[in-house]
Amino acid sequence: MEYLTNTAAFIVALGLMIFFHEFGHFITAKAFGMRVFVFSFGFGKRLAGFKWGDTDCRVSAIPLGGYVKLEGEADDVISEDVPAAGDGRDFNARPRWQRFIVYVAGPVMNGVLTVAVLTSLYMLGFEVDATPYERPVVGAVEAGSPAAGAGLQPGDELASIDGRPLATWEEAQYAVLLKPGQDLAVRFRRGGEERDVTLRSGVTEKDRVGTIGVHPLVRVGALVKGGAAEAAGLRPDDGVVSIDGRPIRGFAEIPEALAGKAGKNVALVLYRDGRPLELTVVPRDDKGAARIGLEQKRVVKRFGLGGALAEAVQWTADNVKLTFRALKGLLTAQLSPRTMMGPLQIAQASGDAARNGARQFFFLVAVISLQIGIMNLFPLPPLDGGHLAILAGEGLLRRDFSLQAKAMIMNAGAMVLLLLIGVVLYSDLSKTKLLGGILP
Repeated sequence: MEYLTNTAAFIVALGLMIFFHEFGHFITAKAFGMRVFVFSFGFGKRLAGFKWGDTDCRVSAIPLGGYVKLEGEADDVISEDVPAAGDGRDFNARPRWQRFIVYVAGPVMNGVLTVAVLTSLYMLGFEVDATPYERPVVGAVEAGSPAAGAGLQPGDELASIDGRPLATWEEAQYAVLLKPGQDLAVRFRRGGEERDVTLRSGVTEKDRVGTIGVHPLVRVGALVKGGAAEAAGLRPDDGVVSIDGRPIRGFAEIPEALAGKAGKNVALVLYRDGRPLELTVVPRDDKGAARIGLEQKRVVKRFGLGGALAEAVQWTADNVKLTFRALKGLLTAQLSPRTMMGPLQIAQASGDAARNGARQFFFLVAVISLQIGIMNLFPLPPLDGGHLAILAGEGLLRRDFSLQAKAMIMNAGAMVLLLLIGVVLYSDLSKTKLLGGILP
């Protein structure tokens, strides 16, 4: 059943993203008066549709995205009823600037989809894990980590990294994640006093991203009425630092730390109002996720139209910058290719998001749509960016490349693209339970 959910969610997500991408090409080509033979949602056999001028707008049998067929492309004659070329509506007969806009419109529409989905979600309001939006207060420090060596402790608040102020855990994590094996100037607060330390980030073994060995403070969202936690005196917004001496690095570790301790006294170290606090709780014989009656802290993000649009644009801009910083890390071998998400992981993430509700699913669509748009701008034929690079080269030389030159460029780009696909698929397979222990 999980496999079916993952597959269905993946098809819907991919279909939406590619459809919007192709719609960008289609609508700009139409606006310039280019002849468009087909605009299809899906591939394969035509199921239904209608004619819009020269265009067969259709729904096809395989709902994995869609495609646009323009006059002037290879194998453009699809029937005897198609008007002959030569009337100036051929794609390749149009000015380079028009062709440039048609190519760039696809990735732009992926960005538009991201902003539109996020704007809708911010207006509706959707519940998310509060941790990324919390102040960057340290909850756990790994023994032997760079942070431990620098003297950081639970309860310290990260104020800045390399001079960049930090307001949330999300900002702090990105500041470290994208700088593996580098010296970091860290300022933190302890007891109202700010301190500065310099430490060298580590590199995670699996994903090859930066780490300094600190984890967010795990906040309590709500208490189950009559539960053991309420009886012990816990309050909403308390931070759980440790359970029976075991540091807590995430909410999922709380039930693990309480397993097998029903009816026993369990020592909790909390963080409340800026100070540590010790309490004793007696778990009950519950097998649910919250053995002592705790719920994870979550927040609802909701804005008016103007605020929602501003937040969506800002989130998109920030993530474009983050993506290019990550790409720089990949190209300079500072980040591992395992950080990339391939089709298997996207399918798994789509299924997980769908099971958590429509809002989580569409948020994932917005995230991946942005990445697809950016990826399509890579200067590698047959991606849109490859065609844009060819047009730019022709514009600089003030002449078209020969068909042979274009074929060589397309073939070389396709080989590089296939290599990248292979790397991403390898990364996906290396993370599966079946092959994770076999592949290096």
